[in-house]
Amino acid sequence: MRTFLRYWLPVVLWAGLIALLSTGEFNSNLTLRVLRAVATFFVPEVSAATLLHLNAVVRKLAHVTEYFILGLLVWRALRRGAAEAWRVRWVLGTLAVGMLWAAADETHQLFARGRRGSLGDVGFDTLGVLLALLLLYAWRRRAAKTGAPDSGVLE
Repeated sequence: MRTFLRYWLPVVLWAGLIALLSTGEFNSNLTLRVLRAVATFFVPEVSAATLLHLNAVVRKLAHVTEYFILGLLVWRALRRGAAEAWRVRWVLGTLAVGMLWAAADETHQLFARGRRGSLGDVGFDTLGVLLALLLLYAWRRRAAKTGAPDSGVLE
């Protein structure tokens, strides 16, 4: 049970945070208000069109970032400290969990006041998971080439 909690509790907590951020309280209007306050502090004459564009970019980057972190955590949980450098099942499992959670999250948003689900957002979420896997793969390849131990990668 301790091993399960050590590796899967962070995944569950992070997935819960993603679900919380998908409620109506954290909709586009909130990020636009925050962005407007920050942007006008630095550039008082910023246009409404620029703010809308920045809001869209910030929100999509948030999707990628949330799921990048989820991807790292799921991969770590599937690996469970194994000595092997890389297994295809860890990659496929990480992708499956990330994509399923993204689909569930967007479905949840269909029923949240002030939100709407988007297939495109599932794509941004999946991109985050893929970027996490690419980073892990590059890190492991570099460690293998230099002979450096890779045990510090998400133990």
